[in-house]
Amino acid sequence: MNKRKIAVGPGASSLILIAVVLSLCVLTVLTMISARNDEALALRSTETRQEVYALFASGEKSLAKLDAVLVSCLKDQGENADAYLEAVKNQLPEGMKMREDRVSWTEKSADRALECAVRINEPGAPERMTWVLHRLDAGEIWEDDGWGEDFEEEDESEDFEPEEETAEAESAEEAEADASADEAEPKTEGEEIVE
Repeated sequence: MNKRKIAVGPGASSLILIAVVLSLCVLTVLTMISARNDEALALRSTETRQEVYALFASGEKSLAKLDAVLVSCLKDQGENADAYLEAVKNQLPEGMKMREDRVSWTEKSADRALECAVRINEPGAPERMTWVLHRLDAGEIWEDDGWGEDFEEEDESEDFEPEEETAEAESAEEAEADASADEAEPKTEGEEIVE
């Protein structure tokens, strides 16, 4: 019997080499695109952080200006709360609005706004003011949307659960506790458990 030898010519190995090189080229291009996208995202994230930190710094500077006004008015007016608030209203730093005992202002950047509001405490209180609103908004910015004129009372309703949901949750917890207590008690055959 004659044995035939199968020889692989240079054409087959060249095709395999070309396929490998093309695959490596495609992977290289995909890696470059991914790296470029990651770089763009990192730069955008850095710019956003710098913009937000600049807004927060500006808000703190405005708060310091307001605090200087409060100290000055407190020295001038003493313990008279109405005269104190009136003096503060007359000496408010530029860009701030006052309604009753609340002072509000907005720090703006290119595409973000930091809305700030504080409540002025009574003369003699340990702190001269208390934060009421400190919210960062992104997106479309109004020149004057009037939010400072009618912002609502400090509200903690976000953390508040309605009574119905709370009652349902308590009854579910009680049912689970009863079920786990029943499972924990050993039962023997033929015994009846009387409740």
